[in-house]
Order: sequence, then structure tokens, then C-alpha cells
Amino acid sequence: MEIRYKPEELTRLPRSVRYEPGKVIMIDQTLLPSEFKEIELRTVDEVAEAIITMKIRGAPAIGAAAAFGLALFVDTSKAKTKEEFMEGFEKAYEGLKNTRPTAVNLFWALNRVKNLVEEHMEDPLDEIKGLIVSEAQKIADEDVEANLRMGHYGAEVLPDGNVLTHCNAGSLATVQLGTVGAVLRVMHRDGTLKLLWVDETRPVLQGARLSAWEYHYDGISLKLITDNMAGFVMQQGKVDAIIVGADRIVANGDFANKIGTYTLAVLAKEHGIPFFTVAPLSTIDMNLKSGREIPIEERKPEEVLTCGGCKIAPDVDVYNPAFDVTPHKYLTGIITDKGVVWPPFERNLKRLFKKE
Repeated sequence: MEIRYKPEELTRLPRSVRYEPGKVIMIDQTLLPSEFKEIELRTVDEVAEAIITMKIRGAPAIGAAAAFGLALFVDTSKAKTKEEFMEGFEKAYEGLKNTRPTAVNLFWALNRVKNLVEEHMEDPLDEIKGLIVSEAQKIADEDVEANLRMGHYGAEVLPDGNVLTHCNAGSLATVQLGTVGAVLRVMHRDGTLKLLWVDETRPVLQGARLSAWEYHYDGISLKLITDNMAGFVMQQGKVDAIIVGADRIVANGDFANKIGTYTLAVLAKEHGIPFFTVAPLSTIDMNLKSGREIPIEERKPEEVLTCGGCKIAPDVDVYNPAFDVTPHKYLTGIITDKGVVWPPFERNLKRLFKKE
């Protein structure tokens, strides 16, 4: 697979999250599409709160933001000894780890930094601090590189024509380009993407607020639809492929993604439409055997009872799972930064990690 484009040739958007000494800078996604604003966070608690309140969202972006949170701890720590520093580091790690339960990249990124620190516990404190900051930056840079590879791998296997996507797995959900977003952007640049169908993605409308905004910003031809229109659009023969992101993929190929993904997978099977998920290796959790083991976050009922700050329902009981789990039998393939994984997924995912 040949890398034909650089990130700046595929998007005009800046990185969704980045680190500068003393601050983490991120796009506040809760304000889009009404306002594009970058916010500066100067404490670990502010980074944790931004993850919880979905100022930043998307599994890879959350992972990078959490790692930058640990880098920010280095800048703000007043510890005078290694013992004091490690006590504060552990507290920062735990606070960031407990922000959201489903996105495996969060734990992957935090554990990657923590494991590195533990490997260098005999080093001078200043060197340990430098390792934390540089590792967090590596995580972000590697995410962009991984997205670029996924974009090219995906563009090779998706058919030309009209593609439907759900939620936001674009540049805003990663450090830059996106997982799904990279594939769509490469296809757009190649001229193989004719039209992008964007599900609005209730209840938080990440498709309408974020995907439609960022793909329109980059000049991709799209049509926005409500979630309950997707089946009819497929029935009309207007969808040639479906591509979605993933917050966690497990050993047998089952995966968790934004609520509504499972419905699309079943409809795609009924209509004979290729259905792909795309995610980096850091999203694949080989410790879980099936999707039944994935913890599913439940969010506040206000997300369902309101829309855009307006009350749309009476005060009734609400069930608001943020994600659903799609069984692997509905998947055509899994696009990763190391190539495309085809069925049987349990065997071929193991092979993928053996190559590592």
C-alpha cells in the first residue's frame, strides 16, 4: 500500500488536541457547528472534565487528550521528591482513567505512559518527566500517521460511489484526519467518493453537528439524514458501502460504536451492502473474547429529553446507552493501520498482533 497524500493535502482542519508547555489546547466540540473555538486547559482536572463533558470525544482523541493530561501534570506538579511526584502522578492517572469507560484508547494511552514511567523508576526525576511529555506527544503524532495509513488502506477496498457513515469518526474524533475521516478524505481526493450520507446520530447529534460540519468544511459532497431514514436510503439503492468507527473491538471481531451502529449493520446485511469498521490497533482489545464483555456507558437522561437546550419530552424515565455492540457476523472487514482484516476475525486478528 502506497501513501499518496500528506495530512495537509487531505484536510484544512488543525489538530483537535495538542500540547504546549503548561497547557493542553483542544477544539471545544460542544460548541460546533455554531462556533469554532479552541480552549486552553491548564490542569489535569480541566482535561478530565473536558473528556467527561465531551468537549473532546472520539476514542483516539480521548486517548491523546488523556496522555497530554499526564504531560500537563508534569508542568503543574510542585513535588520536590520522586516519591511525591509519583503519588501525584498516580492520582492524575486515576482521575483521567475514570472519565469514560468504553473507549479502550483512553486506558491504552494512559497505561502506555504509566508503563514507561515504571520501566524508568531508577532514572532521575527530570528524565522521567521528560519521558512523560515526549511519550504523550508520540501518541498524538502516531495517531495522525496511523490515520493516514488507514485512509489509504480503506480507499483501496471500499467500492466507488456513495458511502454512508454514522456519528463522527473524523478529524474531530482523532488527533487529525480521522479513522473513517481519513478513508473518506482519501476517496474524495481520488475522486471515488461520489456522495457521503451522514446520519444525524441522536441523541447528541455528532453526525449533524460534527461530521456534516467537518466534511463540508473540507469540500466533500454530502447529504444529512435523520437516523431513521438510513434504511429507506439503502432500500432505494443509494448506498454502496457503510463505514463507521469503533470505540472498542474485541478478539472475535465484535465491536462497540456509537448507539445506532448495530441497526445499520443489520440493515446493511439485509440489503447486501458492504459494512466496514475502521480503527487503529490501539482500539482492539484482545483481552475481551466477545462483545458481551464490553462495558457500555450510560449517559444522562437530559441528552434524550432535550435537543439543543430545548425540552422535547416530558420528565419520563430514560434509557440512554452511549454505545451498542455489533456482532462480527455483520462485518465485511476491519480496516486498521496495519492493513485490512477479513473474516474469520478471531483468527486473523490474532495474526495481525503476531506481526507486531
